Amino acid sequence: MAFTILGFTVSWPLVGTLVAIIVGYEIWHMTYFKRKGIKGPNPFPVVGNSIDLFQGIHWKTQEYVKKYGNVFGLFMLSSPVFVISDLEMVKDITVKSFSKFMNHKTFVLKSRPFDKVLTSLKDQHWKDVRNVITPSFSAVKMKQLSVLLNESSDTLVKNFGVIQEKEGKVKVFDLFEAFTMDGIAKCGFGIQVDSQNDPSDPFVTNAKDLMKNTFSLKFLIAATFPGIGKIMDYYGVSTISPKIASFFLSVVDQAIAARKESGGSKMKDFLQLMLNAAQENKSEKDKPQDEKVEGDLHALIEDQDNKSYFDLKKSKKTTLTKDEIYGQAIIFFLAGYATIHTTLGFVTYCLATNPEVQDKLIEEIDNETPTRDDVGYNSIAKMSYLDNVVCEILRLYPASVLVERQCNETHVCNGITIPKDSQVMFPVFAIHRDPALWPDPEKFDPERFTKENREGRHPLAWMPFGAGPRNCIGMRFALMEIKMATVRLLQKYRFETCPETPIPVKFAKMGLKPDDDLYLRVVERS
Repeated sequence: MAFTILGFTVSWPLVGTLVAIIVGYEIWHMTYFKRKGIKGPNPFPVVGNSIDLFQGIHWKTQEYVKKYGNVFGLFMLSSPVFVISDLEMVKDITVKSFSKFMNHKTFVLKSRPFDKVLTSLKDQHWKDVRNVITPSFSAVKMKQLSVLLNESSDTLVKNFGVIQEKEGKVKVFDLFEAFTMDGIAKCGFGIQVDSQNDPSDPFVTNAKDLMKNTFSLKFLIAATFPGIGKIMDYYGVSTISPKIASFFLSVVDQAIAARKESGGSKMKDFLQLMLNAAQENKSEKDKPQDEKVEGDLHALIEDQDNKSYFDLKKSKKTTLTKDEIYGQAIIFFLAGYATIHTTLGFVTYCLATNPEVQDKLIEEIDNETPTRDDVGYNSIAKMSYLDNVVCEILRLYPASVLVERQCNETHVCNGITIPKDSQVMFPVFAIHRDPALWPDPEKFDPERFTKENREGRHPLAWMPFGAGPRNCIGMRFALMEIKMATVRLLQKYRFETCPETPIPVKFAKMGLKPDDDLYLRVVERS
């Protein structure tokens, strides 16, 4: 018996044979790790381990580490992934053998200009763009941006008091989302947005739609079936709606045009810093030297990650194309938005549930930054207990629960062969809660990050911003905004629990964020 498809006569036995071949190959493909002698959860054809992972990838990877050890394999849809939490192997891959693991996995459906964001770039292109924009995140530039953040913090402090008086409690994530959007709009694009008071602002509505559209159904189809994804990519199918992409492109275009007309080269936002990079990078001799801030531990970490790589591999590229500027401006928003507001929400929650920590932090703030105008990049960089608190929050609630790399050259690591084109992931959440590294790991304890305790621990036991030369370039900015907002709020208020405060936090299945918002009481300090 036969039937016709597109003019071709096809028999049912042929269809059955083809289906059997496809199913057979898929079953064989899912034995990839068993054939290598690597343990891991049993995958299902086509979807791999994704069904389990969608129930909470942070909890699941932690469960898998306990069950299968520091190296195991799983399938993200149909793609095999090596999951490694052995810190010496992590160090080898991210630092020592970085040249073999320089890139992130390529996802289909390249949406202009999202295909030019730093996280998507590869090899020399990535190195060139990173070299150009790295000075935009120096201590000198952060000091300039801190002035803008202090202005956004004025509204944040005011709104916490207003809502507490009106409602008797505050939904902290709501307020921090708005504050983060305002701060990034101002520091990234030079745009004055008041999403804290005007949620209907076009920038606010399009930004929220952008966050919702990042992982759309089209993206899921393309990731599950790479062949279909390539066809979609060929025909220009985008994961981001043309309306949203067009809005952000026009925002950048209008901002650049306005600067040219007004001679706004002295503006201090990230967009202007990228535009200025062309001039500053023309001559090494004329480039401003980065300012060293005593006690700035994160600048020291960044220097160690970058100097061994970037200083030895200079790039001739001094400017960015328009699409590269578009891409970096947008990733500045995307990467910073979730990281900053989520961390701030947990800072206030942990302070409210640990009043002795809050007392100690307030004491440091009163001594080091007693007034609004005392708050800036230099002052917060020197506040050791503030840093301890923020680092402990990022240990318990890391913004990135997984860090990913792709192998571009077959590599043997600790006796395990990682073939070329393999994907490698580091389960940051599981590492951060490993009792062998962090005694009583579920406990909130900022003392873990005293100088003595840091020195006695593996340097990669804490990596919420990744590790090695491909770490998060915006680490300094994110830490600065988190710390500045925390200091400004604690200058005026204390945080306390209220009857609606969930203890412990009830998390949503996807990501480290509460299932609902977090309610706290805000008490004005006398």
